[in-house]
Amino acid sequence: MFGSSDSALVSAFNLCFCVIGIKTQRLRFRTIKLGFRWTRHEQRVQTCVREEMEAQVRALLLLLVLTPSTAEKNLRGTVGGSITLPEPVLELGFILYGTKNIAIVVDGKMKIVEKMYQNKLLWSDRTGCFTITDLQRNDSGIYAVDRKESGVSTAYKLSVFDSVSAPTVNRLGSDSCVLLCEVVNAEETTLLWYKDDEVVKQNSSAPSLSLTVHEQDYKSSYRCVAANPAEHKAEPVNVEETCGPNYTGRNQEKPEDRSRVIGIVVSIVSVVVIAIVGIMIKKRYHNQKPTAAQGRSRELKQTSSTLMYISMTTHAVSWRCRCNAESLLTGCNTVWYGNKEYGL
Repeated sequence: MFGSSDSALVSAFNLCFCVIGIKTQRLRFRTIKLGFRWTRHEQRVQTCVREEMEAQVRALLLLLVLTPSTAEKNLRGTVGGSITLPEPVLELGFILYGTKNIAIVVDGKMKIVEKMYQNKLLWSDRTGCFTITDLQRNDSGIYAVDRKESGVSTAYKLSVFDSVSAPTVNRLGSDSCVLLCEVVNAEETTLLWYKDDEVVKQNSSAPSLSLTVHEQDYKSSYRCVAANPAEHKAEPVNVEETCGPNYTGRNQEKPEDRSRVIGIVVSIVSVVVIAIVGIMIKKRYHNQKPTAAQGRSRELKQTSSTLMYISMTTHAVSWRCRCNAESLLTGCNTVWYGNKEYGL
C-alpha cells in the first residue's frame, strides 16, 4: 500500500522526532545538573514546547509531501468577511499558517503566538473551532490545525476574493428585447443569464453580458447573476414589464410622473408671480400722492440737513409750514399763510 516515497516520509518523521527527543533530553540533563527542580507546571510547558515543534515538523512534511486532494480542504472567503476552520481543538492543539505557528490551545485556553492575529483570530471554547476575521487578500494560503487529542492534522487552502459587485440590467433599444447585464468590477467575476433554473449564457471576467429574449419567452423567469468562487449576487428581471408595449425605459419618465412634475412647476410659478404682483402693488400704493378729490395736496421737500418745508393747499387757499427736520414729528414752528409769516 505504501511506496518508497511513503517509506521516506515515515523515516523523515522518525528522524525529526528523534532529534527533538535528543534536544529535550539534553535540556533535562542540564537542568538536573544545575540542581533546578522542575515543577509540574513547568514540565507541562516543556511538553507543550516539544509538541509545538513536532506540530511544525508534521505540518511542513504534510504540506510538502501529501497531494492536494488528500491534504487540503478548500475554503473560500471574501474581503472583510470571516471564515471558520471546522477542525476542532478543545484541550490541546495548534493552528499554523504555512509553517508558522500562530496560536496554541492549552488546557482549554488559547494563546496567540503571532501578534498580527491578536484581534484577528478567534477560538470558541464551546466548539473548539478557530475563526479568522476581517479577511484580506493576503490572508490566502495554507492553514493547518493540529489536534493533539486525536493526533490528527488537517490542512486547509484558503482563497480570499474581493466582494462581488451587484449586477444591473437595462434594455438596449426599443425594437427588440435585448437585455444588458453589467457589473462595476469584473475581475474574477463570472456573469450568468438564467432562464428559469437553467444557465443560457455566461461570460468570465467581462463587465457586461447581453441576452436576446424572444416574445414567446416573455413569461419565463430571467435573472442575471454575478459570481466568483466565494459569493454570488443576482438581479431578477420581469421581461413582460421590461419588454412589453408599455415599457418606457428605466431612465424615462412615465406619463403620470410627467403630469406630476408639470403640476408642481405651475404651482411654484404661480406663487412667485402672485408674490411679485403683491410687492409691486404695495410699493406703488406707498409712493402715490393724494388726489385733488381729497381736497388737499402735500409736498415734502428737504432744503437743508435741518430745514424742511411743507406746502399744502386746502380749499384753494395755499399755506406753507417751515419745520425743523429733527422735530418734524413734533410739529412746525413757522407758518406762512399767503404772504404773511406767523410763528408757532
